[in-house]
Amino acid sequence: MIIKKDQDTIQNYFEDNSGVRGSNADFVAIAETEDDVSVFIAQMSKLNTPVTIAGALTGNTASGLAFGGTILSLEKLNKMGEIEKIDDKKATIAVQSGVKINDIKLKAYNAGWMYPPDPTEKNASIGGNISTNASGGRGFKFGVTRDYVEALKVVFSDGSCSFVERGRYFAGNDDIIVFDTDKGKKRVTLPKYNLPAIKNAAGYYNYPNADLVDVFIGSEGTICIIVEAILRLIPHFKEVFGGIIFFEKRNDAYEFVNKIKLLSKKTKEENLKNSVSAMSLEYFDKNALFLIRNDYPAICENVEAGIMFEQDIYEDNQDILTEKWVEVIESSNIDLEKVWFASNLEEQEKFRVFRHRIPERVNEMVKKTKIPKVGTDFAVPDGKLLEIVDFCDAEFKKAGIFNLTFGHIGENHLHANIVATSKEEYEKCRQMYANIADKAVELGGTVSAEHAIGKLKHIFLEKMLGENGFKEMSKFKKSFDKSGILGQDNMFPKKYLLP
Repeated sequence: MIIKKDQDTIQNYFEDNSGVRGSNADFVAIAETEDDVSVFIAQMSKLNTPVTIAGALTGNTASGLAFGGTILSLEKLNKMGEIEKIDDKKATIAVQSGVKINDIKLKAYNAGWMYPPDPTEKNASIGGNISTNASGGRGFKFGVTRDYVEALKVVFSDGSCSFVERGRYFAGNDDIIVFDTDKGKKRVTLPKYNLPAIKNAAGYYNYPNADLVDVFIGSEGTICIIVEAILRLIPHFKEVFGGIIFFEKRNDAYEFVNKIKLLSKKTKEENLKNSVSAMSLEYFDKNALFLIRNDYPAICENVEAGIMFEQDIYEDNQDILTEKWVEVIESSNIDLEKVWFASNLEEQEKFRVFRHRIPERVNEMVKKTKIPKVGTDFAVPDGKLLEIVDFCDAEFKKAGIFNLTFGHIGENHLHANIVATSKEEYEKCRQMYANIADKAVELGGTVSAEHAIGKLKHIFLEKMLGENGFKEMSKFKKSFDKSGILGQDNMFPKKYLLP
């Protein structure tokens, strides 16, 4: 274990992508082994010292930032095992929590496999991704981090450890889970509240007959410390076809996406090989495109929206699939001259850089203004997206503050970023977010679909679960973390931890 106490030396642990200022800690403990984690956390528990878990510090909700107590960094838990082939369609790899997403993807790719979750920030750690159930651009086809976690090794605040394999421990009809640790059995009861049946990263997982692995995923460092994971890999596609389509009318973009979603669903249900099947569907509004126009001057000024699409290709049928996409595009009255096509992985990667440039530019603005970014993370059920987007536009128009919207339109999951330039504007932005959260919940949606809650979105989660929901979460947390030291103020206000 490495201990750093000099405040000048540990300043880099007090900043992430959220723009939140004022983070502080008495010292930083850098674990060098998994045993270090067990010993250290048990000591801190006895001393009743709050511990914030830090990985790569790439998050947007300040969940890895400490406000008092100490920081436990897992950056040196970065060992990655060898890929183990299970059969032609599945392989696994064991990784420690500090391993970077990009390194996992590269190792898998070089062996002909793929780790599908595709968060924007490739320098994020796998531990952080699991703690927030991250997803990214290819979630439309491949789902979220949860779908690829086969097992977890976790450490609790009493120093006990447990290796939990998927399919081993489930909640009974009474919502109770009993499981083994190296220091005996633990017994916990899932919190009682209703979560939406859509893509969601808000609140402890409590769906009926929950698998214990899923309970730990998305728990934001509040009930355990994830030190190792076994991930599922799938065969990598041979090639990818994709492009970016520009629209002069915003609603035309939504209509096109709906058509592609229906075709992709049919392709999957009927197991068709030579049909349209989107791997990702990404949306950019006119302000998002404006933000990167200096980087991409070919973007026309009269564009109202853009859609980026990808289709993964596994057989020698790219020409056929290309024709199918062109047919759909032309049948939607889209001028092919307004479409940028990519016919291979290298070309499509340039488009992915295009997509990622937008949040990069936003983060640059946030660092310059030193005002925290207000970025929505809502998702809503099918058929409700246009309604909430119209609602957002009305809110933005009233406020007159610069904003842009982009994100995973295939999953009805968009990020509206509102960029304040003063504390007064920031408060207006927070109120707008609260109004948008109300609307998302009213439509049966979630206030956070992939970035989780952290320390910034308590008020929005409360709109989903209510004060009783926070009390349920506090009770649940204490069943794992009796001393209440882990990840204080993440997910719900720490005041609920008081007796």
